[in-house]
Amino acid sequence: MLKHAIAAGLACVLLAATGCETMHSSWKGTKKLYKEYVNVDPAIDLKDPGISDPSLRKLAVMFTPVDEHLEYLLRAFTSQDAPPDPQWCQSFLQNYPWLSGLAILDESGNETFKLPSFSMKTIDYSPLQAFDKLYKARKMAAVVVPDELGAEVLLARPLYVDNNYKGLLVVHFDPGSLAKFSPDPDQLIMLAPGLPAWAGKNEAAAKSLAGLNWKDILKGNVSGELTQGGVRYVWQTRYLAQVQLVYMVEATAADKAKPAQPAQSAQPAQPEPQAAPAQ
Repeated sequence: MLKHAIAAGLACVLLAATGCETMHSSWKGTKKLYKEYVNVDPAIDLKDPGISDPSLRKLAVMFTPVDEHLEYLLRAFTSQDAPPDPQWCQSFLQNYPWLSGLAILDESGNETFKLPSFSMKTIDYSPLQAFDKLYKARKMAAVVVPDELGAEVLLARPLYVDNNYKGLLVVHFDPGSLAKFSPDPDQLIMLAPGLPAWAGKNEAAAKSLAGLNWKDILKGNVSGELTQGGVRYVWQTRYLAQVQLVYMVEATAADKAKPAQPAQSAQPAQPEPQAAPAQ
């Protein structure tokens, strides 16, 4: 009986030793695969810009600092949902000196307060009254209006007191003041469908591009390329409340030889107030 117990013990020891060796080899193989394919040590190439297309790289360089300042404004603006006092208004304009002005409108759209008290442009707030559905949902609305001195962007935030609608807080700016944050504003074009917001160095091209059928172009697309007047452009869009603002640059010389995309319809698209979801 004792002999059988000793033999069984020796067998278990040998089996365990073999199992340990097999497990050790398997673990080494697994660890190697894990390091090579799963938990790979990161390698960062600081010389790689991350965008291979030179035209897209140009677009990114031109519009990113512009859009960054716009995003900062939107974040601060959306946080104010009650009628502000004059000190808050003054401080807000100081924090965003590229704004043209600020106003508070009552429930009927009448101006009750504004800064500065005088403006070179005559600001018409009436187009903002078409977005009741957005205001009831406590969302912003935006309009881009033409002016002899250049387009003006109006951004409205509904104000509430004890869940009762009390009017609008409105800020407005000249897109040219925003475009100055680009490293080369002359290279950048900013469009609101139907209207050139900032033409850069080529007003004729910007006007022609704004007149394209952007309603169709923007269906399912937030970026792309097109050819107009024999010139290739690349573009990127972002929402400003319910308005889609389009950033655009002319393709770089190295990219201009690429086959042109099918021409888009050049039917003028008249902007219409739409209560689309704000972003």
